[in-house]
Amino acid sequence: MDSSDQISKLFGLDFASQAKEKAYLQRKAEGKGCFSCHYTGYITNSNSTTSMCSCAKEKWLSEIFKKSNVPNKYIGKTLEDWETRTNSSGEDLGIHEITSQNIKRLLKFYEKNLFFIVQGLCPKIKHNINQRDTLHSLKFTGSNGSGKTFIASVMVQHAIRKQLTAKYYDWSEILETLIDYNRKEEVTELVDEFKNLDFIAIDGLQNFSITQSHVTIQLDRLGKARSNSGKPIFLMVSGDISKIEGGTGWSSLVSSCLTIQLPHAIK
Repeated sequence: MDSSDQISKLFGLDFASQAKEKAYLQRKAEGKGCFSCHYTGYITNSNSTTSMCSCAKEKWLSEIFKKSNVPNKYIGKTLEDWETRTNSSGEDLGIHEITSQNIKRLLKFYEKNLFFIVQGLCPKIKHNINQRDTLHSLKFTGSNGSGKTFIASVMVQHAIRKQLTAKYYDWSEILETLIDYNRKEEVTELVDEFKNLDFIAIDGLQNFSITQSHVTIQLDRLGKARSNSGKPIFLMVSGDISKIEGGTGWSSLVSSCLTIQLPHAIK
């Protein structure tokens, strides 16, 4: 037995255990995991394989949500966070509570069928008593506080959780990109995203006084790119958007969306 072993035995020191405990405390301090995974981010399954712990998965997803432009306020939110009984001020919705519940029910149905909708296998829904329509792209209208941003955010996150590609867009940021002549590469990238992403949502859609003719051309490109992709889009609308000049490509995309009127329902 060498001198170090004698010292360890003499003083009851277990250097390996101490190092392990120190590493554990360091990982905990750095927030690398949770108690269940011993702050490593990974767990060992019953068959001795290793997989990512739920805590690490949520952190990983959170980073993807941020890269997909989901507003920080709504990261981690789901439809379960929708309060259907009161408005954003906490006031009782009264008769509008039924409308709020129906919209939430529709969105849950949409979530359940999103993978099929992306594949072009769209279900039929019945509304307005006996009217039946194909469930594909939706346009939500409502005033401030009605829940447009919430819905766009949670649906983009749901798509990502289902391993689909998705992104949240702010309308004013889209226009800012289209207006600037020096951002042609970004415009091309935007068109490619409209062509290829499985699900997208545009929030804050409203009519701005824009006179540049090239913006109309680019909106036409975006509209055609999305329509020709066959994949769904959610439009979150404030006010009258009928006067937005975006060519036939844009107008066709907007008119293809089933319109949903929102009550003041989401906190």
